[in-house]
Amino acid sequence: LARYQAALALTGDADRGLAVLKRECLTCHRLQGEGHDVGPDLASVRHRTAEELLVHILDPNREVAPEFQEYVVVLEDGRNLAGIVTNESVNSLTLRRPEGVQETVWRDAVAEISGGGRSLMPEGLEQKISPQEMADLISCLLGPLQPAAGREAVPPVPPNP
Repeated sequence: LARYQAALALTGDADRGLAVLKRECLTCHRLQGEGHDVGPDLASVRHRTAEELLVHILDPNREVAPEFQEYVVVLEDGRNLAGIVTNESVNSLTLRRPEGVQETVWRDAVAEISGGGRSLMPEGLEQKISPQEMADLISCLLGPLQPAAGREAVPPVPPNP
């Protein structure tokens, strides 16, 4: 996190940030109709500051909403599944995983279920993107939303005073 503080002083390019977003984030997040509904829709982070986004991106386990907590399900056949519980009943459990993949398992096939309050979002993004790419990504997330066909661009949300 300390190493990436420099990204906050760099000028970000939202177009380059969109490429980073598509490459690294849309397997689990949506923005303007693109991506997958696993984690929160990224339009919901527009009220955050650049500093807050940096922390949430690089330390995804610092603050995890209950509906986005990762669960690990160990099946009787030895397989492990990890995902967000989207539905459960007396007989079954449904997990949503990256790329929106959903899998329902019968409860009698489950050997163990554990959840430690961690995020499904992986740690280590700093291994995949440079500080400049982080500045670009933050610029994309906080910048104006791209217009849908026939509509004007939506301006960024001003920060809370």
